[in-house]
Amino acid sequence: MANRNFNGVQINQSVTIVEKAGAEIADVRNRIMTYDKDGNVVLAADGSAVLVGIALIESGINDISGVESGKVNVGDDVDIQIKDIGYILAGGDIAKGDEVTASSGLAVKAESGNYVVGIALSAVEKDEYCRVQIAKYQKTKEVTNNG
Repeated sequence: MANRNFNGVQINQSVTIVEKAGAEIADVRNRIMTYDKDGNVVLAADGSAVLVGIALIESGINDISGVESGKVNVGDDVDIQIKDIGYILAGGDIAKGDEVTASSGLAVKAESGNYVVGIALSAVEKDEYCRVQIAKYQKTKEVTNNG
């Protein structure tokens, strides 16, 4: 490790980070992201891996025609919200208060053992934007008491 001297406390308060895309994504906007094996971001296939955050609405190509809006190529920058309150495109019905995870990058209700990206602050149907308080953790697996 390089010899470093840190004077004082250094805390990054930024709500967003920028990462490189590990795959071509047709529309990254308001999708849940995870890291691939190379440390680049890709759409979170499901809740089985740690979730990084939510790609911003301005991520990807800004195409005025809307044909390629949100598209990213391998190696492109992806702006990702990692804390506070954001919006995720829903992949199914979500109730206010539900723990939210990923399915093909979209928000769905989390099940036991899933990694959670946050708590739904609005009730939505599929293809609507769900307001979410980002709070990343793994949902406890349910334990049955046989005694």
